[in-house]
Amino acid sequence: MSKFCTTCGTPLDDNATFCTNCGTPQGQRAAAVPTPGAPAPTAGAAPAQGGTPATAAASAMKDKLANVDFSGFKGALSKDRIKKGDKYSIILLSCIGVVAIALIIILLVILLGGGYKKPVSKLASAIESGKGSEVVDLLTKGEQEYYEDQYVKDSSKYDSLDEYFDAKIEKYIEKLEEEYGDDVSISVRIADEAEVSESALKTYKKRYKERYDEKVDVTAGYDLLVGIDWKGKDDKDEGMTTVTVLKVDGDWRLYNLEIGCLIPSKLGGSATAGVDADEVADASKKAKDKLSDIDDIDDLDDIDIDDLQDMLGL
Repeated sequence: MSKFCTTCGTPLDDNATFCTNCGTPQGQRAAAVPTPGAPAPTAGAAPAQGGTPATAAASAMKDKLANVDFSGFKGALSKDRIKKGDKYSIILLSCIGVVAIALIIILLVILLGGGYKKPVSKLASAIESGKGSEVVDLLTKGEQEYYEDQYVKDSSKYDSLDEYFDAKIEKYIEKLEEEYGDDVSISVRIADEAEVSESALKTYKKRYKERYDEKVDVTAGYDLLVGIDWKGKDDKDEGMTTVTVLKVDGDWRLYNLEIGCLIPSKLGGSATAGVDADEVADASKKAKDKLSDIDDIDDLDDIDIDDLQDMLGL
């Protein structure tokens, strides 16, 4: 050994990058020497036959990691040194903990982020597929029992809630195909959103109890302005609707779910066709900004009522 730690003087291997005693970094390790007789890599060379750019990148990363000396890390993270309170070991351990937490947060954002938007897209998917069972899955247990009592229990037409929603979807699909042609698709997007207040959440909780005789926990909610695109083989249209989504017992639900909310009003639904939801959202924001500038009654003189009505579509 001809190398010594620059901090504590401990003898080290020539290629050591960290001191095995105190954990102090010892500088960059020399680049790996190519194997005699091996061809030098060509810049920009294509991956080997049968490989892909992704597998080539993974292989290159593996090769680089193979040349990294982790002995310093292992020494710095030894149980004895951690127990003794070695500052370098504690710092390194803290860094690893921070990175691990960051990765967990990123993973949770990827898996759970935007969960409140999913009920709307799931309803659109259920209509496209024609499967009433997918609509039933969007309902709470209390809602399912309520609909069964209303439309299935004493009915001679339906044996289950799935069949009831199957039939309802089928009628809407027939109308959509008459209007836009076969193979109608329904695309949805969130144009604007507003968080439901705490007092409103308590009200919704009471409504679940009163209407569905169901005790639930409502912890979050959004009022959504939804943009909709209907497209068939013959024609297409765009429009919008408004819905409320609530987090009920940990799951996001469409409050007072109604299939017709994604169907144009001219076809028996409640959505507005022939408008751009993004333009409506933009106009609404501008109107809110103007109204927020009103501090007292004198400021009303500065507001053009005609402009404000135009923004709101009145």
